[in-house]
Amino acid sequence: MKILAVDDDPIILELLTEIAGVVGFTNLTLCASAYEALDVVAEADIPFDCLLLDIQMPNMDGIQLTSIVRKMPQYATTPILMITAMSDRSYIDSAFSAGASDYITKPFEIDEVHARLRLIEELLKGRRQKEDRNPVEMAREASSVVTLADLDKRLALSDIDGCIEYLALENYLLQVSKISLLGMSAVGIVFPDVHRIFQSRSLYEYESAITDVAEAISDCLKPRGFFLSHAGGGHFACVLSEGEAFDAAVFEITVANKVREMDLHFCDGRPLIVIPVVGDACSLQFKSGRGVVIALTRALADAEAVSRAPSVRKVATSWQLKSLLGY
Repeated sequence: MKILAVDDDPIILELLTEIAGVVGFTNLTLCASAYEALDVVAEADIPFDCLLLDIQMPNMDGIQLTSIVRKMPQYATTPILMITAMSDRSYIDSAFSAGASDYITKPFEIDEVHARLRLIEELLKGRRQKEDRNPVEMAREASSVVTLADLDKRLALSDIDGCIEYLALENYLLQVSKISLLGMSAVGIVFPDVHRIFQSRSLYEYESAITDVAEAISDCLKPRGFFLSHAGGGHFACVLSEGEAFDAAVFEITVANKVREMDLHFCDGRPLIVIPVVGDACSLQFKSGRGVVIALTRALADAEAVSRAPSVRKVATSWQLKSLLGY
């Protein structure tokens, strides 16, 4: 695994080199500043597999560096692990907003760094094995007909406020649970029948629709603090970071109206109608460790259960269709 470590403290860089070497990661490039790191990234013939970044650095900090790197196509999904002394909640939020995949606070446990690097290695191996098994599929064009595998895949949505990858959302919750989850909650948002709606449609149409829907949800959640992730198909997981009241029914109608305003269409001009179903907010308070991740999964399951409930779904669909069609 090819790793880039960036920290203005030479002692930390030396320590990371030793820690990584113990578990067999010897292909490590060290940089003492964000600007040096950008030069190294630009000159690299083969992209780095993983980035280890400090936050507090002079001139350009690690969060700014993350934001810049994420805009590079070759680093859109590269694991970025923040290893920093900044344990304040605001820094954690900013790091994940910029595109961090995970977060470790200094002074760190050696075993913890080992474990995170191993997890990243397994993630990368999984991606490569998939590419090796499906070399043609990985090169599919946007015009290709969408497959069940495409529909089930969790999309990494960029340039949408609050949107981060699903795995990063889980890591964020695990990190924040060490500090405080007071006032935080998880909400599931689903768009039923996505598999049927996009059957025989193009990959471009499906991914464009998911991106548009994510943007609609994001716009409706502002200005409150939140993170949003695509969980596959028409499912979205949302974490609300503020304790203000959340009314699922009202938010459902708000998102439905926002989607209607977008006036979505398929490429052949036919209208694309997707109707949101929002589950009740699940409090994350008093959750710890994997409990917060389980709560996130439960929030998605609750929203899906609401969408499948005949009595509830019948009323909701009628009400929302009237709104969508402007009745």
